[in-house]
Amino acid sequence: MKILLTTLVLSLALVGNVEAGRKKTVKPKAQPVKHIIRTYVPEFSAKSYLIADSTGTVLREHDMNTVMPIASITKLMIGILAAEQNLDEHLPIPTSREVQSRIPYRITTLTRRELLTLALVKSDNLAAQVLCDNLPNCIGAMNAKAAALGMLNTRFDEPTGLSSENVSTANDLLKLMLAASRNRTVSYISSMKEAEIETDKNPIRIKNTNPLTFTMDVILSKTGYTIPAGGCLVMTINSVVGPRILILLGSKNARTRVPDMERLVKGLDNN
Repeated sequence: MKILLTTLVLSLALVGNVEAGRKKTVKPKAQPVKHIIRTYVPEFSAKSYLIADSTGTVLREHDMNTVMPIASITKLMIGILAAEQNLDEHLPIPTSREVQSRIPYRITTLTRRELLTLALVKSDNLAAQVLCDNLPNCIGAMNAKAAALGMLNTRFDEPTGLSSENVSTANDLLKLMLAASRNRTVSYISSMKEAEIETDKNPIRIKNTNPLTFTMDVILSKTGYTIPAGGCLVMTINSVVGPRILILLGSKNARTRVPDMERLVKGLDNN
């Protein structure tokens, strides 16, 4: 009997030790890993820029006399010349196209004002072509206007900016910006956040290719991008230190031109 009790006690003790061992080997639950999300901000990449006041006095610049392709900044010149014409005149839209456009194929005519809106707000290439087609000696007139403004390092080869032969400098574009700012039509249309063009069916709804028109007091604006030109952005804003003209050329791409411009705007406290 004693032997049986002793055996029973030892068995219970052994089970207790095994259970205790099992409890010691239980691993703690893994804590969830906290991921730190870092917003990527690209380095400033523009090859040329300038900041000027409303009189055209340059306050800060980098390589402002370097000749570069200017992409769709070209359309500011088209805008100035087109705005001198009858804005309510209906212009024919070609049925064959070599460029992309927001203009539906069913549309046969648009007013010069509507085409100007498409060209300056949405940077529509077909709209710029139609405007140019309805200007006498368009390319010659663009280059003559540039010469009259003193844009000595500027040359236009076509109206959209797709050609890398459309070249200028930040310093020359300052003269173009000053001329555009004196044109109320160009200033008003180019700074519109969005626009709607009525048609016989659905309206053409567009937003400005410069997203800063939604967040800043922009009074003149134009964007541009091609691979040779890189990202381009010119605008005049009402800033904390007064009206400022900002011109930026040769940013890495179409996405970096806005952060590049935001950096220039943030530095206006020193200008």
